[in-house]
Amino acid sequence: MSNQEVFFKWTDEYSVHIKTIDDQHKELVNILNRLFVAVSLREGDKVIAGILDALMSYTQTHFALEERLLKQAKYKDFDAHKEEHRKLLEQLDQLCKKHLMEEKPIYFEMLSFLKRWLKEHIQGVDILYSDDLRQAGFSTTAWEQAANAEFSKMSDSKKWWELWKAA
Repeated sequence: MSNQEVFFKWTDEYSVHIKTIDDQHKELVNILNRLFVAVSLREGDKVIAGILDALMSYTQTHFALEERLLKQAKYKDFDAHKEEHRKLLEQLDQLCKKHLMEEKPIYFEMLSFLKRWLKEHIQGVDILYSDDLRQAGFSTTAWEQAANAEFSKMSDSKKWWELWKAA
């Protein structure tokens, strides 16, 4: 993707200082940028279903892994954080249904919503658990190994990332 095609540019200001989480966030940004490129090239109708499917699948997996980390670390605001995730998945599902069932174009609504949500969630919510885990001396090493193995296993079986990259 060229710089002109980047809707959401990842910078270090979005880092939560946990490599695996940052890598997963970067992949979410990449999916969002792929949607932007498709819309810019007027290919939205051809690829939106695959991109939305990849976005939903990836987001659900990321949230499950992140919640597992927070539970292991006994994060004090775990329930509130999990509720944030639930709300996003619900909103994302509503947007997908709006597009698929009602056949309404949701490209710009989706792009705007996701970019705003990702920025606010990473910088306003995720950074809080990251800071707490570091201050508590919680090591994420074992979790990161398990999370990476799970993503590899999922990638080998589902190949969902190929759908949106090829689109």
